[in-house]
Amino acid sequence: MKVNIVGGGTSGWWCAGYLRKNHPDLEITLIESPNIPTVGVGESTMPNVRAFFEELGIPEETWIKTCSAVRKEGNVKTNFRYVGDDPYNFLFIHSGFDEWYEKYKKGEVEKYSLYDLYNPDDWRGYAYHLDAAQAWQIVKEHTKDINHIYDEVTLDTLPEADLHIDCTGLKRVLIPNKTLHTYKDTRVNTCIVRRIEEETKTHSETIGRDYGWEFNVYLSDQRVGCGYVFDDSLISVEQAKEEYMKANGHRKFLTDFRVLKWEPGRLENCWQDNVVAVGLSSGFIEPMEANGLSLVVHQIRTLSKVLKKPNRERLYNRAVNRVFDEVADFIWHHYACTSRRDTPFWEHYSNLDGKTTLFQRINNKTNLAHNLYPSYVYAYLAIYYGLHERQMIYFPEWMKEPYADAYMWGV
Repeated sequence: MKVNIVGGGTSGWWCAGYLRKNHPDLEITLIESPNIPTVGVGESTMPNVRAFFEELGIPEETWIKTCSAVRKEGNVKTNFRYVGDDPYNFLFIHSGFDEWYEKYKKGEVEKYSLYDLYNPDDWRGYAYHLDAAQAWQIVKEHTKDINHIYDEVTLDTLPEADLHIDCTGLKRVLIPNKTLHTYKDTRVNTCIVRRIEEETKTHSETIGRDYGWEFNVYLSDQRVGCGYVFDDSLISVEQAKEEYMKANGHRKFLTDFRVLKWEPGRLENCWQDNVVAVGLSSGFIEPMEANGLSLVVHQIRTLSKVLKKPNRERLYNRAVNRVFDEVADFIWHHYACTSRRDTPFWEHYSNLDGKTTLFQRINNKTNLAHNLYPSYVYAYLAIYYGLHERQMIYFPEWMKEPYADAYMWGV
């Protein structure tokens, strides 16, 4: 079976490496443009990226230094509930979480006591921050028997093959039908990114800002990938830069801003005839919760599993669409549980009811075996937003109108 992979970078080389490892009989040609520069910032991952390298047979000690990687123990969120709220670290905790959570709902333990359960040696106890540019290069070095070509191609000028894999990013060079499935209330579509120099930390930072959110991803060589993800219908790129610099002007910058734009959504069908999209070419919602490389891993694994099945197109589209929808749902709940109303961006989300569906997701009792985001990660959101801490506080009977029949939620 002949396979063309068009596009290098993370999606292309990770796909090539995984298919070569698991399908040694394939004739694989990887074609990448000689004119696309490599840019490495810092990218946060989920634990499935760790498992992906293990499946490739590349041990951590071989790649972690090369990729300037740091073991990521969690993601600290702040300013999503309200401006100035208490930061909360979404640690990778599995063992003991359910028991602790039942006690927490009853008020028997306080929320920060969850940190005491953290065990970095637990199953999927950590993920990574890494330089994505370096990460695909090390996979390239470990991938043999690939026909590697530098060229600019289109669907009409491709070498003959049974399957073409589009890893060309948002350009989607090979995809015939680029129609997107979009998600209601997904508003951020632009990011300004730059690199700074700062002490390494073992957690990501996700900080709510006026029209979106800011991220910090720390690498082992003291580079930090940082930026501001926002809705460009509400502020311009220049206004976003001004807002970002008000909060970060004291930091030591290594690069100027780059501007990234996208249309949020996924392809309605990522596998079309003999062309299949992997990575950004399949779609992009937004970078919340380190979903980018995790989606790449899921798609590559899925492609490998269904590659030689007669109904492969249907199986791939169903699996990829389902996980994209899970990502969109989890991200939506980050916004829709907010109490912020200080800008039009947050006011829009504060008018949505994310709390009802949040508890539905928690009560579904889903797990990592079948869901990218199991029930306990939704429970983390409920903890951060203080939804279990709320108690009805009634005003005393003697109080006069308009307060006599009034009540409020106390936290």
